Amino acid sequence: MNFVLLFQSAMRSLSRHKMRSLLTTLGIIIGVVAIIAVMSIGEGAKHKVSQAIEKLGSNFIIVLAAPPKHLSQKGAMNFTLKPSDLKSIEEDCEDVYLVSPGVMHLTTVVFEGSNWSTSVFGCNEHYFEIRKWKPIIGELFTEQDVKTGAKVAALGKKTANELFGDRNPVGEVVRIKKIPFKVCCVLEEMGKTPDGRDFDDTIIAPVTTVQRKLMGKRNYNALLMSGASAERLDAASRQVTAVLRQNHKIREGDDDDFTIFTQNDISQASSAASTVLNILLLIIASISLIVGGIGIMNIMLVTVTERTKEIGIRMALGATTSNILTQFILEAIVICLLGGIVGAGLGILAAKVIGSGLGWPIFISQTAVLISLGSSVLIGLFFGYYPAYKASQLNPIDALIDH
Repeated sequence: MNFVLLFQSAMRSLSRHKMRSLLTTLGIIIGVVAIIAVMSIGEGAKHKVSQAIEKLGSNFIIVLAAPPKHLSQKGAMNFTLKPSDLKSIEEDCEDVYLVSPGVMHLTTVVFEGSNWSTSVFGCNEHYFEIRKWKPIIGELFTEQDVKTGAKVAALGKKTANELFGDRNPVGEVVRIKKIPFKVCCVLEEMGKTPDGRDFDDTIIAPVTTVQRKLMGKRNYNALLMSGASAERLDAASRQVTAVLRQNHKIREGDDDDFTIFTQNDISQASSAASTVLNILLLIIASISLIVGGIGIMNIMLVTVTERTKEIGIRMALGATTSNILTQFILEAIVICLLGGIVGAGLGILAAKVIGSGLGWPIFISQTAVLISLGSSVLIGLFFGYYPAYKASQLNPIDALIDH
């Protein structure tokens, strides 16, 4: 008996018990749906995080004025980064392209009868090029505005909407801590940061103005910069670290009193977290496949018992042990493969529905589909072997006498 005839025989056997075959595949279907949905949504989440990271800027580097262990503590952001640090980085770090100081102040901004609590961020004119952030109306403040401490402000899209609605804010005057600031532009929409904060809920003003008028500070709590190239980003980070350690007189072996991140660091951390989460979800999804495989083994054992006489007749007519073993393994594989195909279709649909609900891009990976179908075949082979082996070892005479 050749392989084609064995396959046809297996299909006829399955078709005689359609409902049983369908119920048997449910575990496989659920497992495959879970695997494809998890992998597709995971790829979509990675893409979304990658987009958010790209919005940080081009070859972005940030230095925060607190050591890593203090970053999560309230009030941990100190003002220990000095103008001399900024000057040293500009002069001595050849792989750094642009640098901007940064100070942040949380306050309420008022326009006529409207007010809005937001963050005011002070920086220089390079910040917008570092972030690749452009205005949709109006013009960005200039180097001269920073030097003179001009009271001008660029509004994030959300802040502009909250204060002005559909009205054009450019040229209008808002009050921050009762100090008038002229709106110079509204910035393009940027969305959310990788940690969920809204880029567009902000006001950006010259660093000198924020320091003198709003905060009474001379130093900075952040330095933001871009590397000269993506390939030299890590080298730029090492140069900045060396300069700051020297300026802050940190001895060898002592911890830094600042924290430095690069765009690469953030991407790698996000990718590692996503990978771990995806692995955990895949393990959970795989449990459904294993449970489905156990169900298939149980049903196949019942089938062997029901078809003892059929097996005896086949053997009496010349079917070999190998023929019987192959037929029952094929039946298990076909059940699992059909379940895998149905599960793949439902998994793709589920991923698209969930992605649409979350507002995430969904990437249906061919790898995920192939892994799911391959896993289905392996489950059928593994869990179908014992019932098939048991069927192949029946004595034809005993089988015929028992029935």
